[in-house]
Amino acid sequence: MSHTALRRLAIRLLHDPDLVDALHRNAGAVLGGLDFSDDERAWLLAVPPAAWRTDPHRPGRVLAAVRDEFPAAFAMAPGRAEGFFRSPHFHAAVQHRGSLAVAFGMHMAEDADVRVASIARLETATALVRRAPRRIPPSEPACLRLTPAARVLRERAGATEALAAVRAGRRHPGLGAHDQPVLVLRDAASGDVTMEHLSGELADLLLSAENPTSRAALTARVRETGAEPVDADAIVDELVAARILV
Repeated sequence: MSHTALRRLAIRLLHDPDLVDALHRNAGAVLGGLDFSDDERAWLLAVPPAAWRTDPHRPGRVLAAVRDEFPAAFAMAPGRAEGFFRSPHFHAAVQHRGSLAVAFGMHMAEDADVRVASIARLETATALVRRAPRRIPPSEPACLRLTPAARVLRERAGATEALAAVRAGRRHPGLGAHDQPVLVLRDAASGDVTMEHLSGELADLLLSAENPTSRAALTARVRETGAEPVDADAIVDELVAARILV
């Protein structure tokens, strides 16, 4: 087993006291799937449970850093936020070198309150597009795809307004009964992230281009909505010019 994997498990143990208890209660269940040697298992079990808790403020420091990207979700559900380190998303992110911020967003998006879940998904999409490569390679010839610096979501109507209200410290409006497609996009020049509502047809078009798709297929999809061929070509051209399709 690599020292890296052992170190990652140690990080998980430092942040999740429940995992420490589980390790000493049923080591096989905790270590199952991790190819530790007998010596490494012995090292882990030799550490007194209290030793993993010598810095009780460690999780709080990590949450403080994550909170900068998820101020609205954190404000709406602080209790759930504090449970992040017990979530499978946290453990998977650490053990498999994922993004803690994205894992936190996924954890918050599972909240039972639809408002919290919607806002968390919007903030997660923002975190994802911020992390997209600055230099985005073009698609293969004759194909286009949705830029990695964009995400298309279908959230309840009013979700973006609720997000803005919570971030501004205002009373947030309720959500509508129907879904509203939203484009979360990082500007190629400034790096700023914006959110805008989309028509259902445009959202479907962009979602169909999440993987490289021929330009002909995209223009055909636009024509299926009733657009004339010349208008369909112009719509695709506009999406390319705006760097939404690349």
